[in-house]
Amino acid sequence: MYKYFVGDTRGWIEVKKEELGAANLLGFISTSSYEKNDYIYLDEDIDFSFFLDYLGDIPELTKIHVKDNYFDKYNRYRGGLQ
Repeated sequence: MYKYFVGDTRGWIEVKKEELGAANLLGFISTSSYEKNDYIYLDEDIDFSFFLDYLGDIPELTKIHVKDNYFDKYNRYRGGLQ
């Protein structure tokens, strides 16, 4: 199960960096996603599709409603596509 942060106009899915690394997906993630500690918060429209292709099925998501500025205190992901 993954946490799905739903903002006013956008959404992000929380995934462990370790899991994305094991799937060799870290290099494909854009700066539209965020990171904090051991997690990357995948942009639902851009980066989550790579992860869905890897999983092969839509995972169970727990929705958490936030404001779009919720991730302002997080770092933009800089390891992948710029």
